[in-house]
Amino acid sequence: MTLTFSKPSFSKVVVQATGVAEPCYTFLITASDSLTGLFESDEPLSPVGFLTHHLLVEEASWLTAFIAEFLKSSAKYFAKPYTPEALQSRLSHTVQETELLRECSQVTYTPFMLVIFQGQFTIRWSCSREVSLISIPDAPAVVASAAASAPDSARKAQEIDQKIQSLWVKSPRQFNAGGNVIMDAVADAIPLTESSDVVSLPLGRSSEATLDKRRVQEAALRAKLALLKAERTHAEYVQKYGQDASDESETEESGSDTEDSD
Repeated sequence: MTLTFSKPSFSKVVVQATGVAEPCYTFLITASDSLTGLFESDEPLSPVGFLTHHLLVEEASWLTAFIAEFLKSSAKYFAKPYTPEALQSRLSHTVQETELLRECSQVTYTPFMLVIFQGQFTIRWSCSREVSLISIPDAPAVVASAAASAPDSARKAQEIDQKIQSLWVKSPRQFNAGGNVIMDAVADAIPLTESSDVVSLPLGRSSEATLDKRRVQEAALRAKLALLKAERTHAEYVQKYGQDASDESETEESGSDTEDSD
């Protein structure tokens, strides 16, 4: 530890109790090392309390070295010599920081001034603190990870969403002036395949319940398209032959029965 003490500056300070101006001597301090300790008490404590009741007790050698260096460098300014024991008995401490220590923190103290007033020696300290609480960042969301690693799955799910939205219309058919069924352009533009498979959605896109709901919607829409295409085929048959397909079937069956009776 290296300590440097400036020449003392002289001033007079009025004592409020008596109104008398007393001499005051101030030494500025330059310290190469600071005093550092870990505050981990469950009870709040003032910075000066932590310094005097903990650090200076645990680091007694630090204070002993400080006093010895001060007496050595300032001996010429005193009318008579002081012993370390005599000075320490008159020694007190003040800290610029006054906010209570509450959280587990690394606290650093640095002496910057020594004041002699009314026969008392006071070391003034600056203080800084750094909270030492452990903080672990949250793990990234599984959905975000899946989306980042499988962009094709996200694109496929988006296409399925668009398909469902385009199929889910309130009135998928309408009638022309002749009363014939005309398929809705959106529904008619989507081909009906023989496969009964339902397109599955990626788990990274939605929950299992949402996936099952989409499957039910897909199955219902496929059935709806099949019905609409059957109605269109029937309407085209009526327009072409002028009669209902069911009537023709009944006529053929009636003719067949007559021939059998003959």
